[in-house]
Amino acid sequence: MPRYRITITGKDRESLLDLVRKHKIQVFDHGIRYTESEGFSVGAVAEPADIQRLESAGYQVRRHEDVDEQGKARQQEVGRGDRYKQPRSR
Repeated sequence: MPRYRITITGKDRESLLDLVRKHKIQVFDHGIRYTESEGFSVGAVAEPADIQRLESAGYQVRRHEDVDEQGKARQQEVGRGDRYKQPRSR
């Protein structure tokens, strides 16, 4: 099941605190942000069922990349073997 990095926007600071207390969503440890145009928001990772539940509860959810897919792609960038191992001399 895919998991997405999301941005959750709520009507007030208290509603975002309910994400953890009431909805059991694990939010990023970057704190709550506030802007005049969007209001209060926080980042998190969630599955589609959680996203749907949050939207039904009145939160605005912006879905970003699939974190598992992104992680697999990033692992392809990692080298193979021990780059510090000296070649054997004959």
